[in-house]
Amino acid sequence: MKDVTQYTISDIQLGVGDDEFNKGLNLYNKGAVNYIEKDFSGYSAIVLGSHDYIVNMSLISHDRGNCNCYLGQRDELCKHMIALAIALVYKFRPNDTKIIDIPLDQAICSGQKRDITEEEVKNIKFEIKRGLSFIKSYTGPSSKWFYYQDSLIKGSRLILLTLSKLPVCEKSADICIDLLKKLDKKLLSGGIDDSDGTIGDLMVQIVEVLNLFVSLDKNIKDYIKNNLPKGEVFDWEKGFDLLTIK
Repeated sequence: MKDVTQYTISDIQLGVGDDEFNKGLNLYNKGAVNYIEKDFSGYSAIVLGSHDYIVNMSLISHDRGNCNCYLGQRDELCKHMIALAIALVYKFRPNDTKIIDIPLDQAICSGQKRDITEEEVKNIKFEIKRGLSFIKSYTGPSSKWFYYQDSLIKGSRLILLTLSKLPVCEKSADICIDLLKKLDKKLLSGGIDDSDGTIGDLMVQIVEVLNLFVSLDKNIKDYIKNNLPKGEVFDWEKGFDLLTIK
């Protein structure tokens, strides 16, 4: 069905920051998205704000569109575009409007103290691989840099969402440690443009997941310390057991 969005609400959430998504959602909930019409590349609408903004949004991806607001004119994804993307999902895919109800910009722990099953390991590693696929080298023109950063954000948020499902055990700690090694290697290769600090912050949050494990099971602390090697790019191992759990 070519006139139906190819993304869901969760896809939009994973692709933007929590604050940006909530701003777009608030606009949609206030009824700010009006006069939705089909155009050559997707749909257009008038989104009410401090002004009436003309917004266009692709049906293929939630980050392909334009808006005549200040951010939109700089080719940045704005809250008006996010609001229209959300409106299109509710309009065309009402069964795909479930909102992820945990923060996606910070470490979250499942709170479950148990061994992880082989099936869970398989699924977790598949989702981590998917997240890592968005964390790639940048070789494009400067005009596409914001799209590249959006890719890093999506990969980071996918990974944190996946880690939030891990039960507290040594095998789960191994998954986090192995992921830190892979990210460290990616940064060491020099191909990733992390000038915004997205991946550096992701690594800090993964260490925070390990700290959350320890807050729930003190017996796992020595195991993590003994298996956490020194990072080549960031000294993220220094953050283990030093980040305060509130």
